Amino acid sequence: MHARERTADRRESAIVRTAKVGFLSRIVLGAIVALVASCGGGGSGPSAPSALSYPGPQTYITGAAITPLNPSVQGPVTSYSVSPTLPTGITLNSTSGQISGTPTTPTAKATYTITAQGSGGSTAFGLSIAVLPAAPTGLSYPSPQTYVARTPITALAPTVTGLVTKYSASPALPAGLSLDPAGGQITGTPTSASVLSDYTITASNVSGSTSFTLSLEVIAVNVTPGVISRLLASGTPVTITLTIVPVDFVFSGTLVATASDTNGVFAPAVTVVPSNGGYTLALTVSTRIVPGHYTSNVNLKLCSDPGCTAPQAVPSVAVPFDIYVLSASSAWPGNHLTALNSWTGVPDWTMYQANAAHTGYVPVQLDPNLFSTRWQGPPVEQGDPYYPYPNTLTTSNGQLFIASGNLLYAYKEFDASAVWQYDFSGLPFPSSNPPSVASGVVYVAAGQQSSTYLFAFNTVDGSLVFKSPMSSQWEQYLATAIGAQGIYTNAGTYGGIYGFQPAGQQLFFTPLTQTSQWTPAVDANKVYAYTGDALKVLDPATGLVQSSIADPAYMNYVYVIGGSAVLGAPGSLFAANYANSVIDGGAVGNSLLHFNVAQNSIDWRIAGNFPSTPAYDAGVLYVANDNPLQLEARAEADGSLLWAWVPPQSGDVGFKSEVLLTKSMIFVSTNLAIYGIDTMTHRTVWSYPLVGRLALSQNGILYIEGSGLLTAINVK
Repeated sequence: MHARERTADRRESAIVRTAKVGFLSRIVLGAIVALVASCGGGGSGPSAPSALSYPGPQTYITGAAITPLNPSVQGPVTSYSVSPTLPTGITLNSTSGQISGTPTTPTAKATYTITAQGSGGSTAFGLSIAVLPAAPTGLSYPSPQTYVARTPITALAPTVTGLVTKYSASPALPAGLSLDPAGGQITGTPTSASVLSDYTITASNVSGSTSFTLSLEVIAVNVTPGVISRLLASGTPVTITLTIVPVDFVFSGTLVATASDTNGVFAPAVTVVPSNGGYTLALTVSTRIVPGHYTSNVNLKLCSDPGCTAPQAVPSVAVPFDIYVLSASSAWPGNHLTALNSWTGVPDWTMYQANAAHTGYVPVQLDPNLFSTRWQGPPVEQGDPYYPYPNTLTTSNGQLFIASGNLLYAYKEFDASAVWQYDFSGLPFPSSNPPSVASGVVYVAAGQQSSTYLFAFNTVDGSLVFKSPMSSQWEQYLATAIGAQGIYTNAGTYGGIYGFQPAGQQLFFTPLTQTSQWTPAVDANKVYAYTGDALKVLDPATGLVQSSIADPAYMNYVYVIGGSAVLGAPGSLFAANYANSVIDGGAVGNSLLHFNVAQNSIDWRIAGNFPSTPAYDAGVLYVANDNPLQLEARAEADGSLLWAWVPPQSGDVGFKSEVLLTKSMIFVSTNLAIYGIDTMTHRTVWSYPLVGRLALSQNGILYIEGSGLLTAINVK
């Protein structure tokens, strides 16, 4: 080969080698670049993980292991973290990202941010997690339970495991008991008996519930009245009677009771008497209690023995009370102007001592727990201070009528507001006497000497119906007596009785022994005039004396009777010269007489000191006696003493009113107070610190005329 050819070959070989080297270099460089790129180098670095997620949202229950949660993510992750911290008991595996554990604490729903960290960056996911409390378990109450009606129970608390957000009961608990929906306590005061029954108590929360069957019964002692309410005069040992009857059980052995209250209103001793399947308990208000208004409960401890080592199944009963203890200087307890509601079939108080027979009897049952002060009203005068003038009032159709001074007044029973008045001052010798009322007309004997008249007024407007002349001297008359045939009144210059027709025409005048302060008794056929020396029986139309029964023992000291005869059974009449009781400080005295009209004789007489007209019903006469000081119940037949009540206060020295009688209570005034006496137990059950005469209207208002004013007491 030529040298030129060899040189060219060598040059070509060098070029080829150079090309091969360049090609290989490019291959190596590309591989290096690719490798660097795949490792994140070369300026951009490694890539971050992405698309992190967990199954959710999640709701867990405390105490229950959760199903582990594993993440889903793209790219390599070097670690996991979470913010805020997962609920107590749940953890995040920082390497694998798994969430696992057992939650222990209820936690409100929240979003937890979980972050996956790689060498090239991180990615995050918000996972919603709520941890609910486990359903409560193991609910229980002490059971069974026996409670006592009207006695507060000891709070009954539940035992339960777990969180409870609500308690409920089915069926409803007995009346008076309640279940606290938040705490589950059973509290209250059961109001009535309930037989042993099951009650399902349920404790629940959002996760579930647990229940318990509570067995309970309410046994009862029915107490009548349910509330004690009383007005009473300070220092008076008033008896308050309760009736208790066991319900769904029986008392064991002998029932023994004691009373207590926080203010010491009641004396501890209680008298217990069996009565119609139950017991009557007599409580006494302490005489040491100071005047005031007391409201609380009296706790009656019920036992089987005096030492109370064996309590009854119902160990105690609490009875609410509202008691006013009043002295003569106590403030008025307030007006109670309840709607007027008349008793059906009960007459009004229309004459002296209620009616023409002057029995002082109103046929009603009264409950002293219903008494309340109604109003204190207009001032009234009571006449002669030595011989207390029986200036009594009368009532009719919601009005009351009373004379005071030279005036006749008509007031509304509702509130004592004035309706009308009539002034007798225009008479030459003015005076007024107590009114009576019948058929819409008020009758009053007024005036003296030559200006004496029987006046009649319309009850509605006070217009004069008639004015019929009479004769008299200076006597005071009790309210006129009204019979079927006429109106009758004491009058006459030298004593006597007038009879008038309802229209005002004079029927008769019959002379009688001159005495003051009396009124006749009247029945369908006769008029009875007791003047002390004798009982005269007159014809109601003519005034002719049909018979006369003399009292040979009568002594006329003062020419005053101070009351009236009282009609009993047919042909029976009672009377006394009441005014003689005040002579010589009561030393003279008088006698209570029983006249047998049919036999024209005095059947019996009782010596004593009887100051006022008695009351009568059903064969028994109720009369006040100042010597000895007692209210007496005497048999009509022979005057025998059936029972007696003695005024309870040491300062009681005499009676100051007629006797007012009802079916259940007797009212009478002493020099200290008005007393209400139970007709069955003969105990004081009510009292009021006023002195005065009494009347009881058809609307259930007891009137007290005394201390210069008129007082009205609701008795129904």
